Amino acid sequence: MNPGKKKALLAEHEAGIAEIIQYLLKAWDYDTITTAKGSVVLEMVRREQPDIIIIDWGLPDMDGLKVSKALKEDFLTAHIPIIVLIDKKQIRKKMLEIEQGVDDYIANPPDPIDLEVRMELALRRTSHQLYANALTKLPGNKQIEKAIHSRMDEKKLFSVAYYDIDNFKSFNDRYGYMKGDSVIRHIAYIIATTVKRCGNPLDFVGHIGGDDFVVVTTPDKDRLIASESILVFNRTAHFHYSKEDRERAYIVSKDRRGNVINTPLMSISIAIANNKYFPIKNIVELMEIITEIKTYLKTLPGSNFLMNRRQNEKRVFIDEPCKEESKSAGREERFKHKPLGQILLESQIITPEQLETALNRHWATGQKIGQSIINLGMASSGDVARALESQFNVPHFDMRNMSENREMKEMFSKISFEVMKNYGVLPVRKDKNVLLLAMLDPRNMEILAKIKNLTGCNVAPFFVLESEFSEIFDRMVKQDVAAPSYGVNAVI
Repeated sequence: MNPGKKKALLAEHEAGIAEIIQYLLKAWDYDTITTAKGSVVLEMVRREQPDIIIIDWGLPDMDGLKVSKALKEDFLTAHIPIIVLIDKKQIRKKMLEIEQGVDDYIANPPDPIDLEVRMELALRRTSHQLYANALTKLPGNKQIEKAIHSRMDEKKLFSVAYYDIDNFKSFNDRYGYMKGDSVIRHIAYIIATTVKRCGNPLDFVGHIGGDDFVVVTTPDKDRLIASESILVFNRTAHFHYSKEDRERAYIVSKDRRGNVINTPLMSISIAIANNKYFPIKNIVELMEIITEIKTYLKTLPGSNFLMNRRQNEKRVFIDEPCKEESKSAGREERFKHKPLGQILLESQIITPEQLETALNRHWATGQKIGQSIINLGMASSGDVARALESQFNVPHFDMRNMSENREMKEMFSKISFEVMKNYGVLPVRKDKNVLLLAMLDPRNMEILAKIKNLTGCNVAPFFVLESEFSEIFDRMVKQDVAAPSYGVNAVI
């Protein structure tokens, strides 16, 4: 793929039509990703982040309009323009669904000139809508207001969390705007993935601009999302600084009068307002509450989130510190975690410039950083596996050595296909009452406990690379096997 070209995703099951459209897209200088199955479009879009999507409404395994609607309801993919190819006879019948889920439609098979014009116009509209937040691709101010208004109008319980990066300006002044942009992309990735992991399916993430973000969720999820965001931020944000600044835990700089000042490393403040205990009538009142909380948060050191409650017309702030760190744990405890990219950098396997490129791809596409580094040709899978062994402190499991093992049928009957896919786990061997579990993230205690509960076995975690997991999982999908009988030989 050429990074300078626009990228189009084409979902079309008719081979002849797909071939013609691919030819046209190549002539129009698009990189093209294709599929004939609607069921894989969502995953492909999240992984590849195309600039535009062309999808046939009549895909055999999943309605193209349903796929389009799902993409528009996901804040991570809602900004991508979608053009639906639809039979002329179905346009009137499907008009309501078209209006709800796509940006444009065209009769199938499409007229080449008409398709090119519609694609160009769709991309222009998207560019105009995202001009304020082109860096993160997250929805901007208008979409944020719309998301909050809709919950107010529907009289739903909601929470609005306002994220602000403390000391970001000092970092930007010291390291430059390009490094500052990397921090913004990183924060956007942290917030978006945390909301996806810990929030509700219809939660919303928006980027106001600069270092300010908004999450719209529900009162039962707001604390968890905030604390998990802080946990990930505190573990990784300091690696944006030089080694010297990390060790000092502050930046030495001068103010406008030339006085030397020590500015702490970046932290994150999250002001949360919800309508669980009192009604919030409009956005003006909401922002007054958030501003008041933000003002107080600025007086506190480090990363914090606070929530308001009003009782007898008196506002009370509820301090909810992150579970990951206590006052006694201190800075050293937070900084024990070392990201994979930093391990490879310190091992001189990759350069700082290569790490920056891989991180930008990781934040933009959601692809795991190790897989991004491998795909970009910066390191071998062996290099990444050895680094991950150091990070996870668990052995690597090479899933390419799969072999048939009938004993595993019982395990696959107890662990659903959906659980394996959603959590990135596969049972690979059973030794007496110990189940060896291949995992994309062996630190996920929740799924380890879940697998133990489902199988009644003690679980021994191993980690696998994303490509290894995808290889066997894709094989299972192609064979349409809900309870496959695979085993594996460990490579430690």
